[in-house]
Amino acid sequence: MTFLTAFLSLFSLKVATFVRFACLPLIPMSLRVFLLLGAAWLCVAFAGAQVTAPIPSPASRPAIATDAWYRTWVRVDDSFFTKHERNLFEESVGLHFRDLEGAHEAFVNGVKIGTGGAFAPGYKSARKEVFRHKVPVGTLKKGEWNEIVFHVQQPEGKGGFLGEAPFIMNYFMECVLEGAWEYSATPLIPGPALKVPPTSSSFSKFRESNRVLGRAEQFHGPKLSPVEAYAKMRATTDLAIDLLFSEPLVAQPTHFSFDTRGRLWVTQYRQYPYPAGVNMISRDKYYRSHYDRVPPAPPNHDRGADIVSIHESTKHDGVYDKHTVFQDGLNMANSAVRANGGVWVMNPPYLLFYPDANADDIPDGPPVVHLSGFGLEDTHSVGNGIILGPDGWLYGVHGSTSSSRVVRPGFDSADAAPVHFEGCMVWRYHPKTREYDIFSEGSGNPFGLEFDGDGRMYSGHNGGNTRGWHYVQGGIYLKQGVDPGKFGPARTPYTFGQLPILGTLTKVPRFAHFGSFIEGTAMPAKYQGHLFSLDPLHNTVTDSERIPQGATYVTTDKGIAMWSEDVGFRPLYSANAPDGSLFVSDMYEYYIAHGQHYQNQIDPTTGRMYRLRDKDAKLETDTNLEGKTTAQLVALLGHPNKFHRTASLQLLAERRDPKAVALLDVQLAADQGRGALGALWSLYQADALTDARAVAALTHAYAPVRFWATRFLGDKYGVNRGLGVAGVESKGARQLPADVFTAVLARARTEPDAEVRSQLASSARRLPTDQMLKLVTTLASRDEDATDAYIPLLLWFALESHVTLDREAVVSFAKNPAVWDRPLVQQHILPRLMRRFATEGRRADLLVCAQFLRLAPTPAHSVHLMKGFEDAYRGRELAGLPDELLQAMAASGKAPLILRVRQGDPVAIKESLLLIANKKADATERLNQIRVFGEVRHPDAQAILLAIAGSADSAALRKAALISLMTYGQPEVGTQTVAIVETSAGDIRLAALALLASRAEWSQQLLQAVKSGRIGANTVPRDMVERMRQHEPKQLQSMLAELYPVKPATGVTDFIAKIADVEAKLKAGTGNPYAGEPIYMERCAPCHKLFFKGGKIGPELTAYQRDNLGTMLISVVNPNIEIREGFQYFSVTTNDGRSLSGFLVERDAQILVLRGLEGEDITLRQADIRLLTPMGRSLMPEGLLDGMEPQQLRDLFAYLRISQPISK
Repeated sequence: MTFLTAFLSLFSLKVATFVRFACLPLIPMSLRVFLLLGAAWLCVAFAGAQVTAPIPSPASRPAIATDAWYRTWVRVDDSFFTKHERNLFEESVGLHFRDLEGAHEAFVNGVKIGTGGAFAPGYKSARKEVFRHKVPVGTLKKGEWNEIVFHVQQPEGKGGFLGEAPFIMNYFMECVLEGAWEYSATPLIPGPALKVPPTSSSFSKFRESNRVLGRAEQFHGPKLSPVEAYAKMRATTDLAIDLLFSEPLVAQPTHFSFDTRGRLWVTQYRQYPYPAGVNMISRDKYYRSHYDRVPPAPPNHDRGADIVSIHESTKHDGVYDKHTVFQDGLNMANSAVRANGGVWVMNPPYLLFYPDANADDIPDGPPVVHLSGFGLEDTHSVGNGIILGPDGWLYGVHGSTSSSRVVRPGFDSADAAPVHFEGCMVWRYHPKTREYDIFSEGSGNPFGLEFDGDGRMYSGHNGGNTRGWHYVQGGIYLKQGVDPGKFGPARTPYTFGQLPILGTLTKVPRFAHFGSFIEGTAMPAKYQGHLFSLDPLHNTVTDSERIPQGATYVTTDKGIAMWSEDVGFRPLYSANAPDGSLFVSDMYEYYIAHGQHYQNQIDPTTGRMYRLRDKDAKLETDTNLEGKTTAQLVALLGHPNKFHRTASLQLLAERRDPKAVALLDVQLAADQGRGALGALWSLYQADALTDARAVAALTHAYAPVRFWATRFLGDKYGVNRGLGVAGVESKGARQLPADVFTAVLARARTEPDAEVRSQLASSARRLPTDQMLKLVTTLASRDEDATDAYIPLLLWFALESHVTLDREAVVSFAKNPAVWDRPLVQQHILPRLMRRFATEGRRADLLVCAQFLRLAPTPAHSVHLMKGFEDAYRGRELAGLPDELLQAMAASGKAPLILRVRQGDPVAIKESLLLIANKKADATERLNQIRVFGEVRHPDAQAILLAIAGSADSAALRKAALISLMTYGQPEVGTQTVAIVETSAGDIRLAALALLASRAEWSQQLLQAVKSGRIGANTVPRDMVERMRQHEPKQLQSMLAELYPVKPATGVTDFIAKIADVEAKLKAGTGNPYAGEPIYMERCAPCHKLFFKGGKIGPELTAYQRDNLGTMLISVVNPNIEIREGFQYFSVTTNDGRSLSGFLVERDAQILVLRGLEGEDITLRQADIRLLTPMGRSLMPEGLLDGMEPQQLRDLFAYLRISQPISK
């Protein structure tokens, strides 16, 4: 063997395949030698040919050499060389793999990029490890074939890549290197890229990255020691920077807070980005991932690396000399707050509370799970940033690329529906009542939340040209997800506009991640009230002045207050500190993009805490407030230092000293600033804010007091009209007492401050409908708010949220003649009101539109309504509009052609038919007219409709023509439609089959074509067969029995076995959502909509709990076991002999609208219906998964699990 191997190597041949044959134990030695010699001579004959091996390696393949070399070449996508401010794409290139048996070293273009395990003599296999070898910048060559070489050492056993093939990826794109690689048992010398593609092995097909990732050896990038980094910190001349402490005491400090003793609580997100104890089973290119299970809550959790630590200056001299770990081993903990006799920890998917009644920093028992269901799809945008609000609620934010389905364990019933939200929002939770609600919807990708001294809420933004977001109660903000290829639609489709990002008077680079409003006594006076925003991308802290603008504010940058010459400085969180300064946490990372972190380019061992202060100011030293008396705490509510105000507020709330109420009353009446506001907050948290006190506060000189008095009344008597679940003391929406409501209305009429008026609008939404209408009507008369960025939309949100509660009452808003001439109403309310009902589009809604037009005082007023109608119907057909609406539109000066056709106007009919036949006419108009002739039968229309049905026109026009032809019962319709079935596919064939199945004579023509073999029997769906069974002719029934015999129902045992089989296949590997999307589009999308894609026949899947595999499998494998309300399947027989089926879209005393498998709505007059029969089954067919390979199943379910869109 040794001689033969040497002989072959003389010809530069690879012996792998020969050794493989020679080692087969069942072949006699003489034959093995013969095979080797024969193969050698063949190799001589084909000198220069390369031996290849499949990657990944077959499971049955034996080891064939102690040392093996694998080589291939790849031409990388041009995106690998895209220029970026931080060279994001080239810095993110890595070679990823797992399950490579043995020790290895990897090379790209001759450069060693990584190793795994250990080569002999200290051999160690790295088979069980996940690897991501970084490809250094400049290694790859654009437009060339880049060489990849693996040298593997594996003494015995199975060798090679025993799992998935390796892949190379940058930030968004990947190439899976699965296929033939060169293989050699003799050393290869790694070399440079090639100009021309090699013939033996190469790859160039790139796709959106989706291969599952996992924790691997972390690549840190260059870094400085804390002392060296501190030397590179810079600040403006009037500020000084102190390094408080650093690693190893702190690392990955994403959040910190202060307790009432002035101690610092730091949450160290060291486990980020991968949760411990779970395995990724699918992801998309944005790193939104799904895992094989939900991590359990502590104390029975998978231990991670996260820490909540306490840091104290025992001498109150600003030097932190005592450091304590409160909890370690946490798994995805990102923020913590001490309050309510314990410690709240945001540990997605949970909000935890560690009880510690004696405040000894040792939990009294295991943590209580107060909330569960915050998503983990993307751990850089999970639920985070908890902070105690001035009203005693716990507030937090939720990032843009995760979703939540929140429940309250131990409180909600087992079958309670979770509060589902997709993407970014602000949430709040009341520790006492356990009420949870979505405070505001939308924004960017917030990580952290800030209240200023007046209770305004703020967070940063991960985009440019703004300093962030100003959140108000009930606000619906411009979602970061304006791109339908990445984010889902707004929760409600009826906002017709969202609240904007903060405006800026100066250009803002991307991005202002977070920030704090300066309110500390150790900061210079010129900065007080300014926003200091953190930009981790550019290593800066920027000073921005806040300029009021109506109900919100804009910013203008004044300069950079703090920065570093070290690129590793990554400021993430900040807060006004007890000593009067500003504390800033530094994640300290060379790589900052979250995708790089998922690629293990992260250093979980580093972190720094800095103090920014007036270089000449004295720090506050009296920072432990727990020994203060009640009177002292009340006095501190007006302290110039923010910490003293917030800590005294918290202590007063927790003590609940009855003696405090009188003191607070005095302060509320006497103080003209934040001391009065603190008194109001304290009274509220002490349950002592009576209606009388609140009414008195409505006229307080300090506008924020009026703002919060309004808020508290709305919270007390109203309910969240958005998303949320009530608490233990909830009484539902109640009427404000008459005297209180009178005071509120008076404030709405005279309130000079726009922010207070905006809170009045927010609170109106929460009230009972009649009081909401009166308050909205009053606020809408404030003409100065017509151009405000917030108030008009908040008023609309209030109105719209009550449509489903009392539509007649909302409609009555337009019955008040006084509102029609108000600029705010004309510009913002009337168009949206009309658009709201027109968008819904049911007959009852369209009749409301007609009512609005009749209520308009003049045609000039109708213009505002018609603007909303036109917005709603842009691109939609007008064929289904009721005559009442068409007549109202005509009366307002617009008489649509459709109306005239319906009225039987011969001129209009001729004009309409000419328009239909004109291929150059607008397609939407042609579609509208085609559908009209499905409702208005006219003999001249049949030939034109048939011509279009069989033409090369668009699918939408052909489908509409086929469905409209159901009204016409002539035999030739059936004859020509059978021919269409024979020559078409997809939606056209389905519509043609629906047409044929609708009448007995046409059904017989169809069955004859099936019997003769012209049309395959499997071409006709079960639904169409069931429609034909409703016809009475015996000959037809006989043919159906022959061609489509009734099959016995599938037993329960069969379904259980099938579900188990599918579940086993799904758990056997990982899925690719991008490969699953076309499967979904083929098998599911004709009926079901998911985000922006799919049909409207079956229930929309967007809000469905698609991450619950058990529920999903039951619904897919056995769709008839539970039919969603509103999607019951009906059969309809008409007086003119048609047989139709589908679910009822709408039904009233005059009409019925049916939507069948063909996806077209068919409007029938009730007088034309002979029989309406419930079928007791789902429209969804059984056997949807039949014929699918295991990988296809995994890909489909990976797509079904997506929490947000992955493509446009």
